[in-house]
Parts: sequence; C-alpha cells; structure tokens
Amino acid sequence: MYPQPTPGAQAVTDLGKGITVHRALDTLPQTVVSPGEALFTVTGGRVLVTRLFAEVTTAFEGTDPVLSVTSAPTTGTAVVLASTVDSSSAEIGGFLSVEGDGTAIVLSVAGAVLATAVPCNCVVPIGNIGLISGASKTGAAKWTLTYYPLDLGAAVVGTAV
Repeated sequence: MYPQPTPGAQAVTDLGKGITVHRALDTLPQTVVSPGEALFTVTGGRVLVTRLFAEVTTAFEGTDPVLSVTSAPTTGTAVVLASTVDSSSAEIGGFLSVEGDGTAIVLSVAGAVLATAVPCNCVVPIGNIGLISGASKTGAAKWTLTYYPLDLGAAVVGTAV
C-alpha cells in the first residue's frame, strides 16, 4: 500500500474502501457539456475508484437536470462513468450513486443508499472526473469519492468550487 498521497485525506482502512476525498458543496452546473464541470482531479497516475456518490443538500428543481458523470483523461477521450437518470425533484438528503459502468446514475431517497447502488470499482487515469448537466436547473450536492492509488504518487483531490 502506498503512503497516504493526499494531505488531509482520510483512509477508511476499517471498511477497506480506500482513501476518502470530499468535494466542497456545489450547486448544479448550468448546461455543461462533455467533459463536464470538474468534480475531482486525478494526478500522478491511475486510481481505482471504489465509491463515487453525492448527497443532495438543496432539492433539485422539479424538472430533470439531465446529469451524467465522465472520466476526462488529460490524454485521450472522455468516457461516461454514469449516464443520465431522471433526478427531478431529488430531495434534500437523497443520494446520487455512480456505478462506473456507464449505466444510469442511481437516485436514492433520503432514507438511505442501497448497498448495491454504491460500488463503483472503475480505473480512472490522470485527468478529471466531471459532472455534465444537460439543462440549467437549481439544486446542490456534496460529492464523496473513495479510491486506491494504482501508481506510485497517484492521488485524487476535490476541485475548487
């Protein structure tokens, strides 16, 4: 195991999920196309993303903001990690979960995130993990990512809002 690469990152060793990184609370991007608004930046090498999810902190507007999540490498073509799901009227405390296989983002109500909806397990190269919004809508979410570095010096940081 590599030493903790990101200052201030919290290793979740007791759960075996990897290093946890949070992105500051942010409003939904307004009609942003691929590769999307950067949520996280991967530096120094490849990482295995084990979890990628967001908690809704401000309810989403009543019509679908058409959200999807991409991996946009520094060199190469952006890949969809999670395609759109109808997230209209997502409630405060609800969750958006990325499975990392290109299927729809999983939307859960405020009660809980289903265990089967959370695992991501995708390899992401140097670059950004971005959020695409197909429409300008109101709402906000706090994103969390857990990962393991696959290359010496690889790390993930939440981008500034």
